[in-house]
Amino acid sequence: MPMRRDLPLRRPGMQVRRQPLRRSTPRLRATQIYALVLMFLCVLTVISLGGSPIFAARHLEVSGAKFTGEQTVNAIVGMDGSPNLFRLRTDRVAEALAGLPAVESARVEIRLPDTVVVTLVERQPRLIWVIGDRRYVVDDTGLIFGQVDSVGNPVYPPPGSAIAPAASGSGAPGASASRPASTESAGESASADAGDPSATHQPLGRVAPAKATPKATPKPTPKATPKPTPKASPSTKPTAEPSPTTTLVPLPSLLPVPTAEPAASAGPQVVDLPAVYDRRADDADLSLGDVVDPIALDAAYRLASLTPTDVGSEATSLGVIVDDKYGFTLSSGPNGWVADFGFYTETLRKDSVIPDQVRDLRSMLLHYGENHVAWVFLVADIADNRIDTYIAR
Repeated sequence: MPMRRDLPLRRPGMQVRRQPLRRSTPRLRATQIYALVLMFLCVLTVISLGGSPIFAARHLEVSGAKFTGEQTVNAIVGMDGSPNLFRLRTDRVAEALAGLPAVESARVEIRLPDTVVVTLVERQPRLIWVIGDRRYVVDDTGLIFGQVDSVGNPVYPPPGSAIAPAASGSGAPGASASRPASTESAGESASADAGDPSATHQPLGRVAPAKATPKATPKPTPKATPKPTPKASPSTKPTAEPSPTTTLVPLPSLLPVPTAEPAASAGPQVVDLPAVYDRRADDADLSLGDVVDPIALDAAYRLASLTPTDVGSEATSLGVIVDDKYGFTLSSGPNGWVADFGFYTETLRKDSVIPDQVRDLRSMLLHYGENHVAWVFLVADIADNRIDTYIAR
């Protein structure tokens, strides 16, 4: 009997056929070679464009600049070196321009083949802040960001100064805002302090008899009874009229008379804003990039916004001065009246009393006549019993 051979058992399932793998040849295909050649040509093109004089910056277009000189922008962009437009770091140049005090934001664009376009957004001036013979402009926050001459034309710091540094075309970051030397030579007379009525005046509510000269006292002494406040009727008269004093010399105003430069004339970008004369010792060194304290800024803006009509005056203009001796004073001009508004603080005597003081000043000038008033003490404050007095002319 023949032997039986057992057949191998087949497991159920799919049969998988394995195909032999074919290894690719190490040789590059034609498309790969073309790609490498193209990349190499692109690199050569970029290198050649970066060093080609054809795309050197030759023209600079600046818009939105009023307090930023074009020479300053030129120096920061590095136009004197004719930078290549493909190598110019526009982001860093814009950052350096935005570091200038007058600039809120800046945008730098390239226009082939040879032009750099700079667009600036500058801060808006609110007041002219006069310190010594320097006239600055301040914005809503009190930042001193620009300078003007005696007629209001913008004055630009020279390139290379600390406030307008010269940067390379690659765009050095951040121009620091420090204090440059003043470029304005025209000043205002600061001799009006010689006409201060008294060195013993206490500006925070205590009214002492003011003296016209160190040796003479106005007679009769100003009474505490006159109260020309808004509540008093126009027909109300004080119990004792202060008579004109012959010992009181014509009192010069605290407002210095601006002296314009002989060759100065108003240009197309002239700044026409009220001026505040700051004579405080702590502010003598303020310059571009510094900040005026907010209380003084707010009080100065309130007073500088007043017109002669607001206080019942026939003067052509009013001037505001702040100093360490009398605080804020409002004047009708040389040899006119001076109204002492005093000092303001954040808590004890806020500048919110200024509207009451303005009404008191208006009532007093209308009642006595501004031609008969030399110095007005406005002591309106948070107290219920305020007393305003004046020195007759």
